[in-house]
Amino acid sequence: MTEPVRRFRIDCDDATTREWLLAEAFEAGAGGAEESEFDGRFRADIYAAPDEIESVRATIAALEAPGTRVDPVETLTPVDWSEAWKEGLEALEISPRLLVRPPFVDSPGNEGQIEIVIEPGQAFGTGNHASTRLCLEWIDGLVSGEIGGPEVDRVLDVGTGSGVLALAAVALGVERAIGFDLDPVAVEAAEEAARENPRGGSATFFAGPIEAVSGPSFPLVVANLLKKEMLPIAHEIAVRVAPGGRLVLAGLLEEDLPAVLARFAEEGLEEVGRRERTDPIGRWVSPCLGRS
Repeated sequence: MTEPVRRFRIDCDDATTREWLLAEAFEAGAGGAEESEFDGRFRADIYAAPDEIESVRATIAALEAPGTRVDPVETLTPVDWSEAWKEGLEALEISPRLLVRPPFVDSPGNEGQIEIVIEPGQAFGTGNHASTRLCLEWIDGLVSGEIGGPEVDRVLDVGTGSGVLALAAVALGVERAIGFDLDPVAVEAAEEAARENPRGGSATFFAGPIEAVSGPSFPLVVANLLKKEMLPIAHEIAVRVAPGGRLVLAGLLEEDLPAVLARFAEEGLEEVGRRERTDPIGRWVSPCLGRS
């Protein structure tokens, strides 16, 4: 079934602002986006259903992001969204132990490899974004013992999105994972994914703030958040890392790192390792922190 395609463009001074606005657009109901760079500017074409696009644009325009232009909505040639949105999504092999794929992509069928199946939707975190992949690599290495660190029997997933990080942890053998998000749509997606994935019953998800996480601290905490979301709750994140535990951070571009590392150093957490990936947006960094 085809329908008119409507979009609007945002044109930003920097990649960080573009990432923030894209996150806000998806939360407001956007169905897709295409990112590009031209003449030193950071652009994104944002798509949504015809009856929602004006509302999404109004939400982004109301943020009045510095150095950003929000163009009017335009109508393009109709496409079949039921199939077009799947293009470019593929199985993501994290290691010989772990693979993440959408349900419409066939499994490679590698013997002994654990598969996490995530339905792409409104929630972030299908595994294809560089920051999510970096987190999955850390979880795989730390839980398996391939990377030195504490024995990981419990994981806290801060800003869980689709739940893929928590689900990967329990599938790899972690006894219990807790994931939370401020977005109830993300939590619904995570709970649905838990019903369809290995040992999903060992993962618990809830909608709410980090202050609602009580009980013992965690040997592994993962926070895949933008800098502007991470820094205000840095203390709350840090106090939930057990003595000798590890904190994995992601969602950070290279230029974000100095301020983030300085803030967590105030909480007694120092960098013990780093992973990086580059995509058209820039260089994404994922530091692993431990108690100094």
